[in-house]
Amino acid sequence: MSGRPLTRRRLLTGAAAGAGAIVLAPQSFALGLASAKPAPLFRGGRFADGVVSGDPSAAGITLWTRLDGVEGAGRVELEVATDKAFRRVVQRTQIATSDKINHTVKARVARLKPHEEYFYRFSTRLGESRVGRFRTAPPAGSTAPVNFAFFSCQDYTHGYYNAHELMAQGDYDFVVCLGDYIYAEAYHAVGQDASGLKTGVRNDPIGRSGPNPSIVREALTLQDYREKYSLYRSDKALQQVHANFPMVMLWDDHEVQDNYAGGAANGGLPAVKRFSARRKAAAYQAFFESMPAFAGPKQDRLYRSLRFGNTVELIVMDQRRYRADQPCGDAVAPACADFEQPRTFLGRAQMDWVKTRLSTSKAAWKILANEVTIMPTKVLGDSFYTFDSWQGYPQERTELLTHIRDKAIKDVVFITGDIHTFITGDVRPSMDAKENSPSVAVEFVGGSITSQSLGETDLDAGAGTKIPGNDAHPATPPAIIDALRGVNPWVDQADFDHHGFGAISADAGGLTCELVRLQTIKKKSRAILPTADLTYTLKRGQTSVKGTHGPAA
Repeated sequence: MSGRPLTRRRLLTGAAAGAGAIVLAPQSFALGLASAKPAPLFRGGRFADGVVSGDPSAAGITLWTRLDGVEGAGRVELEVATDKAFRRVVQRTQIATSDKINHTVKARVARLKPHEEYFYRFSTRLGESRVGRFRTAPPAGSTAPVNFAFFSCQDYTHGYYNAHELMAQGDYDFVVCLGDYIYAEAYHAVGQDASGLKTGVRNDPIGRSGPNPSIVREALTLQDYREKYSLYRSDKALQQVHANFPMVMLWDDHEVQDNYAGGAANGGLPAVKRFSARRKAAAYQAFFESMPAFAGPKQDRLYRSLRFGNTVELIVMDQRRYRADQPCGDAVAPACADFEQPRTFLGRAQMDWVKTRLSTSKAAWKILANEVTIMPTKVLGDSFYTFDSWQGYPQERTELLTHIRDKAIKDVVFITGDIHTFITGDVRPSMDAKENSPSVAVEFVGGSITSQSLGETDLDAGAGTKIPGNDAHPATPPAIIDALRGVNPWVDQADFDHHGFGAISADAGGLTCELVRLQTIKKKSRAILPTADLTYTLKRGQTSVKGTHGPAA
């Protein structure tokens, strides 16, 4: 029985609590918080970070919150119900937490009914969180339609979360974050940034300044990284998205720091960037404390698969933790002498797992949650636009794409973040623009929520050419898009200037992707651009979108 007063509501729902559903909270046991003499229910505190659900399955969900304004060890109560008024509670339990884990609360709820809507909330003796909702996945064998949104790159300082305002109004089964949920670095500030430009709409006060002139301040310690998640989740629009939909979380680089390579001892970065094993460990700890990720025996393996009946299998890849250093100095340059040398990207264990999932999946659509672009991004002078994406690891890229081709695996779609640009096109095994190799999959790159787009900054276009940008009023000339599309013939359409997200609707017969673009992020607005030229409908077996809205192959 809870330490809270036994209200009429709790008396009426008490008999139902615990029937059917079960709750697993392994963090409590790992930290010695679930002892024979459990800590009491916290008396006060605030749930300032909101509520988060994640990784939905047909029978389960992960639920998360954080209690602020308390000290020491204690417990928080979790209730899950089939109605928003909590008259039909299916589980009520208390979960231990402490300052060792930043008073975060995370639990996996199991034995739920498939494809059903549930509501949840957390409470102490004197306070309650907001109410969240989630929908479990369809059962195995189901051909029910699946609708979801995907996004990435939400630099808190550079713009308002207008995309999240719009996303929260949608009807999605879940939402996918493809990485850069937080930025360890603050690149913009109100009034001025490190370059003296007025490119920020709000400030990020966390961390400290240092030797990097393009960074206002950056997170270095565990407390810094913890505070980053709380700062970002102070945004009401992001809180609403979390409250409305389960989220499938993935990281990219900025959860630790820009362009780091997780498998390199120095992070693949120069000393001035202040990378260290301690800093990486702090960033990883803050991420897993703050995210609803339950996958693997240690609860810290991010690559995983989520299945939504026979309609969608979402294959989530981790392209940061295991990668070797990027080649060619990660510059905008032609391929260098060691470009073709073997180097780890996914790593052998993950690569074999991804290939097995693709080969054995029974889903109509195999959708790969992809941190960085798998289509090559080339600029002038046969230069690659840096080597941080799949194009910097050509051997693993070829291995994956030839596997899809040789095994005749159809209906593979990559959804991608990272590059702050909307791009659609064909995924070909060859990166040679002169070799018109057949496409094996389609890629949809979903722009960014707020992070600076290619049209908002001066773009290094290779061969000594700089394309000027405009942070306040980006307007990349169509001729520039056409020129770059000419050296990237796999690309169908692109938008270098705007921000937003992608939305996918899939069923047994087809898949539609709509790339939703906001008119502005510099003031609060839900106004969007027309979506017709960035909406694609795929039929089963279709492996190319080239010529849909752009020039034909």
